[in-house]
Amino acid sequence: MYYYERNGDKLMAQGPSVRKRDNENVSSLLKRFRRECNKAGIKNELKKRRFYLPPSEYKNIANSREKRRKLKDRFKETRREKRVKTIKRRG
Repeated sequence: MYYYERNGDKLMAQGPSVRKRDNENVSSLLKRFRRECNKAGIKNELKKRRFYLPPSEYKNIANSREKRRKLKDRFKETRREKRVKTIKRRG
């Protein structure tokens, strides 16, 4: 949702914005604003940038996620095979 807009010589980031509707109270306006911020991913970006991580650390995190996903897929596949074998025996 962040995009850059030419403003003279600067490039400025423009974040999510909401306009007050007719007969709208402040709590619903804040709720809509929070929803827009969540859609833009601002909270996740802040969490990610809270501490500096070198690029190698990002690679390590990605590799570990990949390994976990592969293990999970392998586990699911073996469970499916066992289930199919047991069903065939009973039949």
